[in-house]
Amino acid sequence: MENFIKEPTPEEAKKLIESINKEESICIKIPYNVDAILAASLIIKYMENPSALSFSSSNCQLEFYQRERGKFVRFKNTEVFIGNSSFSSLVPITTEDILPILTGISSSVVLERRNFSDWELSIMKNAENLGITIEKNLKIPSYHDAPIFLSLVESFDPYIPTVTGSRENAIALINEIGIDELSKLTELNEGALNTLIFKIVSLIMKINPKVTRDDIITDRVFYLNYDSLELAFSFIYFLDTIGSKILVDFALNQSIARILINKFREIIGKGFSIGQVTEDKKFFIVESNLKSPTLLQLILLQAQKVRRDKPIVIKNDNKLLTSRYFINTEEEGLIEVEGRD
Repeated sequence: MENFIKEPTPEEAKKLIESINKEESICIKIPYNVDAILAASLIIKYMENPSALSFSSSNCQLEFYQRERGKFVRFKNTEVFIGNSSFSSLVPITTEDILPILTGISSSVVLERRNFSDWELSIMKNAENLGITIEKNLKIPSYHDAPIFLSLVESFDPYIPTVTGSRENAIALINEIGIDELSKLTELNEGALNTLIFKIVSLIMKINPKVTRDDIITDRVFYLNYDSLELAFSFIYFLDTIGSKILVDFALNQSIARILINKFREIIGKGFSIGQVTEDKKFFIVESNLKSPTLLQLILLQAQKVRRDKPIVIKNDNKLLTSRYFINTEEEGLIEVEGRD
């Protein structure tokens, strides 16, 4: 009988991965998400012989998988339980791989709507000498680097009703406080910052009456001028809209991060709308011009309009679109599901 009180041992999983002979070829079976794809791609990056990742093969030597109670790593006949910790946190951090690793860790935290695990925090704190910084601050993306209005528009979690996705309402909120919309959060005095936090909490209370200031002040992780939260949102979006190739490319060459973040800001900064949400036998159907079913789910879970047990489908221009994250398919990018059985 399975032991349900087994303690997570991510350090053992890390040793297991480090024990893989890099002179061999390897196949890695993984779930279709940002964290697993980046972790597997980074392992394959350093293999000396041709290796592959798979989302479906039953013959891979290394496997990452997730169950209701947490994540597991299996290599040949050895299985290790890692709890909630991300697969990317098991990959050795080097300066060449910091951004993909932080993106993988943060995307796992975002999609599972949890805090960093103790293991993940220890891994990142041990890499502070490489340029990683950890601070307690407001959970809105890229507040060191982007104007406040853009950080608010990009705030998928916490979802700020009427402000997330609305350039006009974000600017109006900032102007109401007497802040220039091009200011950065780090430039605000204590009074303006406290007023902004109060207004954000007041808006979130409309969908979550139990929210407090402590819910939106959290551990924030940066590397140089990159915010791990914005990296997570960006690559969740591009996995939905482009597919896994963009993540493999990112693992091989982390310098593409800035190009993709700028593209993400350009797209999201224009704003987006979320309309009616309906449920049928197979899907939650969402009327929206936001082209990421996964980010839509993140928002709508907070608004308590959807559940995790059904895929999200976007209704846009009379098409029903979803992503491989939600359905079993070989297709990638946005997938039309109208007429599927």
